[in-house]
Amino acid sequence: MDFLRWFSLLVLLCPLVAAVRYRNSGSHLFTLDEKSSSSRSSALLHRTLRDADSSSSSAVQVRQFHMHSKIYSRFATVRIESEVVNGPEQGSQEIAFTVQVPETAFMSNFTMTVGGRVYVAKVLEKAEAQQRYDQAKAQNQTAGQVRQDRVDPARGMELFTINVNLAPGSSANFVLTYNELLERRQGTYTQRLFLQPGGIVANMSVQASFAEDQGFQSFSYVLPGNTNAYTSSSEDVMLLASPTSRELTFTPSEELQRSFDPVKGIHGEFIITYDVKHSTGGGNIIVQNEHFVHYFAAPGLPALRKNILFVIDISGSMGGGKIVQARDAMLRILNDLSKRSTDRFNILLFDDTQEKWREEPRTASGENIASAKGYVREKLAARGGTNIYQALMTGLDILLGDRAARKCDRADMIVFLTDGDPTAGEVQDPRSIIEYVTGKNRGRASIFSLGFGFDMDFAFLSELSEKNRGFARRIYDEGDASIQLENFYDEIGTPVLCDVTAAYSNEVVEMNLLTTTQFPLYFLGKEIVVSGKTKSPAQQLDLSMLDARLQGTGANGVQSYSVATDSVVTVQDSDVEANLTEKLWAYMYIKKLLKNMEKLSSSEEKNATKQEALQMSLDYGFVTPLTSFSIVVDDVASPEGSQEMAAFDTNSKRGWYPQNMAGAGTCLHGSLLFVLLSYIILAAFQSE
Repeated sequence: MDFLRWFSLLVLLCPLVAAVRYRNSGSHLFTLDEKSSSSRSSALLHRTLRDADSSSSSAVQVRQFHMHSKIYSRFATVRIESEVVNGPEQGSQEIAFTVQVPETAFMSNFTMTVGGRVYVAKVLEKAEAQQRYDQAKAQNQTAGQVRQDRVDPARGMELFTINVNLAPGSSANFVLTYNELLERRQGTYTQRLFLQPGGIVANMSVQASFAEDQGFQSFSYVLPGNTNAYTSSSEDVMLLASPTSRELTFTPSEELQRSFDPVKGIHGEFIITYDVKHSTGGGNIIVQNEHFVHYFAAPGLPALRKNILFVIDISGSMGGGKIVQARDAMLRILNDLSKRSTDRFNILLFDDTQEKWREEPRTASGENIASAKGYVREKLAARGGTNIYQALMTGLDILLGDRAARKCDRADMIVFLTDGDPTAGEVQDPRSIIEYVTGKNRGRASIFSLGFGFDMDFAFLSELSEKNRGFARRIYDEGDASIQLENFYDEIGTPVLCDVTAAYSNEVVEMNLLTTTQFPLYFLGKEIVVSGKTKSPAQQLDLSMLDARLQGTGANGVQSYSVATDSVVTVQDSDVEANLTEKLWAYMYIKKLLKNMEKLSSSEEKNATKQEALQMSLDYGFVTPLTSFSIVVDDVASPEGSQEMAAFDTNSKRGWYPQNMAGAGTCLHGSLLFVLLSYIILAAFQSE
């Protein structure tokens, strides 16, 4: 009996020792309810912006890694699954599940299985997730945290990562799903699938399927670590093709993975680029149940004349490589401008002062282009502070002159490049600058902002452009920055329609549930996409009554485009994912609401719009800037009602990592076993 007593005490002490090890590790955030197995514990994980090297310990094996992407009509559903296992001969090991998710994507599902526990994520409002975490700490639950230094993200990507401690011989399985609508730029759609399994994988595959009812005009892919674009099957990829579908299967051998890196294996992007066949009319419409999506990308439209001003920051922070890259890009852009001599242009350089090439825009003649190149070579040198307010106010005067109202006889545009925040001038507050510039502009010109690097307030640039008929784009401070600048100019360099409006029959369509229907400028190579809800299911609709049409002003005056009846396609749930078009509509409508929040000045209207976007995010299970992942775990071996919760915040630059107590060491664990041993211990002592 004495032996039984001491053995029982040892069993009781074992999980306590493990808890102390966790408490004192100080490396990651976790929570553990030490009082009762029926209470809750919580943790927060932040989605971070960085290009991370998150390979696991070499003792941890990545057993399988699968990425499955399905695209129907430009809308992608991407599922990533990874399973890792810790060898039985190893001690407790920490592993990281890391994926790169496109910035424009919404995560929609996350599940992990660790130590026999299944964690299924749900979406919560950020404030609620934070409140649960704070409550966990207030209840004296064990908690630690990790703070990560911010580093540059992979281009156009955000990092989702979670660290878990694995006991010897145990495994962890992770599944993440996200949705993304591919944007057409310069005549193609591009999907980027970032592969970083974290090691050599015995069972690895990437499957990507594409279904486009309009048919494919072009299709190619580039493998990680490669620059060759393939249009058919290659040594490592099988490509199946039909007029309206493509299916890629990439199953890299362990030998191929080691050729990338002998330890980390493949680490890079699988890039797929394609275009579809576009009709010359009003585009194509897909209807599924009570939702539709309308695509318009008419080919062959003549270019509008443009009136463009380049406002370039030459403050001291632009010194070194940035100013050299800006100069090189500007010289190449001037070469492109010379192709259409009817266009007009000007250049304004600014630091804490302003210097202009000409008093007013000049035609893109050979003589003027040569003069502008000389000006760029001589004057583009970094110096001084950053007076953004005066630069934009002066720029509007130079560009618009005495044009009192917006006109579509030409496209008036400002391309604004900066790498920092306002530091000089009479107005330096970003919100005041937006207010004054927007008030002066009165919608006459489109302002496109380019943020160079990561030292500026990009939210300021985004709001500035959203309120002035443009958009903002980040330029990465890397060796090809000049090419990035050129590519951006190529994207907006050929406007073909001005003030485009999409319209539908109000007898068939819920007008208040349409996504964006007005577009200040439409550029060659891009695509207009509108989604909405019909008043009746597709099966009950006369599709000709949609009366879908677009109207805008082109080079030859006002143009109107109607959607032909044979360009309207009805799909069934049996043909594609159930309610896929509704999910696409929700994705686009939430994006619209988030953009509207940037444009609204009234705090009351902004809050109402925020609440609507939040509710839709919750209803459709999207992780957006307003929501977080929350994981609730039901341990089947625990008493009824026992739960463990972890919340994931997707917006912060800090990382919080939940830990699995089952992996704290080599002690016996499991709720059922612990309960049985406790019963034996009590019985032993009572027998005395």
